[in-house]
Amino acid sequence: MQPTETQGAALDKLDEAMQKAVDILRDNCPNAIPQTPVGRLDVMQKRLEAMIDAGSTVRPALEEFYASLNDEQKAKLNRLGRETAQSGG
Repeated sequence: MQPTETQGAALDKLDEAMQKAVDILRDNCPNAIPQTPVGRLDVMQKRLEAMIDAGSTVRPALEEFYASLNDEQKAKLNRLGRETAQSGG
């Protein structure tokens, strides 16, 4: 994509935010499966809250990076996102 210096700085911020999001998910998503339905619902709620926190951590950095791109770069990034979604990875 050949980011400019400003875009590179924004991309670094995005990378840092992604790492924080990974930490949030790792630290707040229980691996144990409770035996009771109420316990399983509690775990599900904790996972959803962690996902929201992770998304809220990444969003500002992603918005800043995306806003720094020119139209051609945005089109490439959008295309990459669609291709990744279609391939399931």
